[in-house]
Amino acid sequence: MPQHQYLDPHILAHLPKHIELIAKRLVQGLFVGYHRSPYFGSSVEFADHRQYYPGDELRTMDWRVWAKHDRYCIKRFMMESQLKATILLDCSASMDFRSNGLSKLEYGCYLAASLCYLIIHQNDMAGLVSFDDSIRDYLPPRGSRMHMRLILHALERLKTGRQTNVARICHHLAETMRARGMVIVISDLLDEPDEIIRGLRHLRSARHDIIVFQLLDNAELTLPYRELSDFEDMEAGGSTPVDPIGFRQDYISRIEEFCARLREGCVHSNIDYVRVNTSEPIEKMLFNYLVFRARHSR
Repeated sequence: MPQHQYLDPHILAHLPKHIELIAKRLVQGLFVGYHRSPYFGSSVEFADHRQYYPGDELRTMDWRVWAKHDRYCIKRFMMESQLKATILLDCSASMDFRSNGLSKLEYGCYLAASLCYLIIHQNDMAGLVSFDDSIRDYLPPRGSRMHMRLILHALERLKTGRQTNVARICHHLAETMRARGMVIVISDLLDEPDEIIRGLRHLRSARHDIIVFQLLDNAELTLPYRELSDFEDMEAGGSTPVDPIGFRQDYISRIEEFCARLREGCVHSNIDYVRVNTSEPIEKMLFNYLVFRARHSR
């Protein structure tokens, strides 16, 4: 594949080998893959029995049940299905913030590209939705190398836009995405937390497997500034003069409380939540999460 801005070989080389991004929930798909499907088919993993009906294949008959209980039963096995993963990438104005190194949007683009590569490389399908207060790009999940290139080109064209509305996007996709699958949200989530949780729960009620990466700059977490400064709202506009030294402890308490509300809302809804400090190397953060996910997915 040709060189692309956000597909970093260094990141890919440090991802754990032989670990797939496994779906925790039942998924739907057209092809046999790694993930459990809500349907039954041919597999080595036994699911349950059902009553025999004329026309059923005799090779699926459980003769031990017949010998023991004088009942004709068919053995059903769990079908494996191909995963459809849709990545929701926030490109609102606040994602343009950086104190050093990558902006949150650039970090999110590297993360999205790495996840798409991983998903398609394991023979599943990846899609991309970029958004602010509305959907900017929509590439439905596909599994080809050409589709991977389309996603990378879309990431390279991205620019920050208006205010974010994570909840609205989640509600819209919950109502329009027909096949259940995986939804990966990459955002700073700087919005009303209760509204965000309601939107995520709507997606969850549509039986999607949800992963949330909350990207925050180190300065947003620690407020390291020392001089009296005007802090600008990057989405709503306007500025507020603040004495960082006098306000720091109160600010850190508030940001920790804000993140805790989001984390608790996700955990109570069986949604994976990962808070990411964008000063942390992407490959380290993603490696740790994939290993954690693999241990808790089966």
